[in-house]
Amino acid sequence: MGVQTDVSVQGQPVICSSSCLSRAQRAVAAALWHYTDAPLAKPYRVRGCIPDREEAAVIVALWTGPAAREKLNLFLLVRLVAGGLPVSAAQVTAGMMRLGRGTHIFGFAGRRVDGKGVVNGSKLVEGRPAPCLCGGTGEPEGPRGFYFERPGQLRQYH
Repeated sequence: MGVQTDVSVQGQPVICSSSCLSRAQRAVAAALWHYTDAPLAKPYRVRGCIPDREEAAVIVALWTGPAAREKLNLFLLVRLVAGGLPVSAAQVTAGMMRLGRGTHIFGFAGRRVDGKGVVNGSKLVEGRPAPCLCGGTGEPEGPRGFYFERPGQLRQYH
């Protein structure tokens, strides 16, 4: 039996099974992987998409890119359940792209990654949640997450 995350919506609990959560994390990691070489939102490139161990979420790690003289790091906690339904990978990607339009986010999420504070990035993906992925067939291929400790030094989460 896997871990289940209960999310209460207007008094009605919605359960996201561990397989549903794993499927969502894999989809987000796959979608964000494309932005490790090209900027997702200037000046940021994706450094990682780390599955959160405490809740149905990922921590998206952004940096200004491996060629930058002074690297800027930003770590965003993105909850993968909103309004009782999963947040789609496309919604997470689109939310991260909003950072390039000068979107400002505030609020410390109480976690640390790579020695730096994690900001609550869930406000970037607010909107219409996607249909539940629990009825999906098969498990998506690829890791549940990834993180570049340093340029060229990849860690994968399975």
